[in-house]
Amino acid sequence: MSLLLAQAVQEPNDAYLWWGIALTAAALVLFFIELLVPTGGILALLCGTAAIASIIAFFMYDMVFGVTALVVYAIGTPILLVFVFKLWLHSPLSKRMVLGGTAILPERGEERYHESDKARSERLSQIEELIGAEGMTLSALRPVGFVKINGQRVDAMAETGVIEANMPVVVTDVYDNQIKVRPR
Repeated sequence: MSLLLAQAVQEPNDAYLWWGIALTAAALVLFFIELLVPTGGILALLCGTAAIASIIAFFMYDMVFGVTALVVYAIGTPILLVFVFKLWLHSPLSKRMVLGGTAILPERGEERYHESDKARSERLSQIEELIGAEGMTLSALRPVGFVKINGQRVDAMAETGVIEANMPVVVTDVYDNQIKVRPR
């Protein structure tokens, strides 16, 4: 009888502990590589799979290790995600990938960035000078179309509703580098 009890109570297999540690390390490495190499989420999927496999390996080693690993992942993952993404958003790679970012081009560096910034602000000031100007719609604005103001064809957005083609309009506002017009 004691032989059966001795067989039922087994010592934990150290291989499961080492597999759990190795899979946790693999999940962290895959996570950081996913940030640097845009793979469309393939490495993120492998990272999640490695994390789940590490939790299973820790549970196979010992129940306490499994629960501890589960709690560490549950608390640590959101903290790691917030911390790493805040750092990542300030990297040159993210500025090329995230919409609205301005990439610093390697061949011209900072000089190129400042030139584009100056050009954008000059364009915005030119558009803002059109507020109050009158023109004619070239196409129907439903709500976006083209108007002719001061002899130039300009993208415009109707302030409200639809404005038919060949109607006189007045510029009322500039919004997101686009002018807003209303019928005169």
